[in-house]
Amino acid sequence: MHINFAATDKPSFAKALGQFATRCAEHISMAIANVKLRYELHDQSIRDPLTGLYNRRYFMDSMRRETVSFERGEKGFGLISFDADKFKTFNDNHGHEAGDLVLRALAERMVAVMPDDAICARIGREEFAILVPKTDLDEALACAESLRRDVEAIEVRTAFGPLPRVTISSGVVAHDGGATPPSVLMKQADEALYVAKAGGRNRVEAAISTTS
Repeated sequence: MHINFAATDKPSFAKALGQFATRCAEHISMAIANVKLRYELHDQSIRDPLTGLYNRRYFMDSMRRETVSFERGEKGFGLISFDADKFKTFNDNHGHEAGDLVLRALAERMVAVMPDDAICARIGREEFAILVPKTDLDEALACAESLRRDVEAIEVRTAFGPLPRVTISSGVVAHDGGATPPSVLMKQADEALYVAKAGGRNRVEAAISTTS
């Protein structure tokens, strides 16, 4: 805050004005701090603390909003469900701190590879999901395959050296109409993920959404 006094102002007036300005500045700073705190609390309520990605609750709400958008005549969306292959074994062999490094590396790759309007979330321990707005099944599959290749190429390092290669398996579904609930779409994507796991891991499998 900048206060400008005229040369003709009396000292008593300048002092009173300065005190008033100080009180105003204190009130303004408290208001700004309250707004910042409100934003921080809201962000904490929708974000995963380890990776900074959105959490499951926010992700499911986003799916419901996208479904409504489609019903208003917009294009549908793609849903990618994936997790890190053999993550429990990885944790057992290298420790949870190394596992956390891997999860953060996966989160960074998701944000870097996915379109800017994609919603990336951590659903469980090593389970992730991505909502890609205005996307059909082929486009969502291309996004998932791009992420798979990118993750396969990353190197996660610790103070003791590089960790073993990390890979992911993904299931993909597209919401292309009808009133399929978000929970059903998630189930379909997860089922495709299980197929990818059974097929040898480090791969992408597609599911076809049921629209009714």
